[in-house]
Amino acid sequence: MNARSVSSVSLNLLRLMLQVNFNASVLFLLIASVLSMAGSELFFDNSSDLYGPLANNLRLVLLYLCLVQLAVYGFYQMSNNYAAVVFLGAFLLILILSLEFYCTVNQIEIDPNYRQLLLYAGLSHVLYGGICILPKNGG
Repeated sequence: MNARSVSSVSLNLLRLMLQVNFNASVLFLLIASVLSMAGSELFFDNSSDLYGPLANNLRLVLLYLCLVQLAVYGFYQMSNNYAAVVFLGAFLLILILSLEFYCTVNQIEIDPNYRQLLLYAGLSHVLYGGICILPKNGG
């Protein structure tokens, strides 16, 4: 019985840490996207090979990403639907591959910080949503 309570406390602590990290990743993703859309190069170096329509395409994707993040986060908060969080995390991870394809097709280099941001946010979403989908009673 004691081992079960220790396990339960450990799982609850892990859930809490993943929730804090998830919320931090949401905020970081939104802040980095908004600043980048506004032309700031604090997080991403957008001046290297991106110009004209290519730079606007990436900014438009960031705008869509912000809107999707806000919609999913709002849905998750209202309905406690952790599956939506997992699916958005998987989408963010797949977006890394899409970004690689975009770079190859357009023969440009994009700041690697985009990949790191998507990896961090995607893993944060998948891990937090995944652990919350697990039954809370451990069985």
